[in-house]
Amino acid sequence: MTDIERVRALQAVMTESVGSQFLDVELDHLRVLIRLTVEFHDHLQQASTGPLEPRYTCESIFAGIESFMTVTRGYKVLIGAVDSTIEERTFSLASLKEQFVPMFNEFLVQDNFEKKCRLLLDLFKLQIVFAGMLYE
Repeated sequence: MTDIERVRALQAVMTESVGSQFLDVELDHLRVLIRLTVEFHDHLQQASTGPLEPRYTCESIFAGIESFMTVTRGYKVLIGAVDSTIEERTFSLASLKEQFVPMFNEFLVQDNFEKKCRLLLDLFKLQIVFAGMLYE
């Protein structure tokens, strides 16, 4: 499966799961967050074998903040919405990756929309922290 097919498959599963509980604009922003999160995961995996490209990654993340805020607002009103699992603490790039990768893997296999969406939002929070650490 190509990266584009993987992103589209995840987008289809999540948008079908939430159904009419999200407005069309919220669904569009949800698709953006999914794409950015998969791209970030792939970027972290590639960074194991080569240098990070922080400029492109940071700009992509910052461009997704409106999507993050829109999906967060839509998510908060869902019955079954859960609180964030991200704790306030100081991160290093290594600890961020250690937290991101297992959470991403959990996101991929989660069937419950509310839990899957919470994981997606938490993954994007970690991306915002990453971009804030590297942006100059």
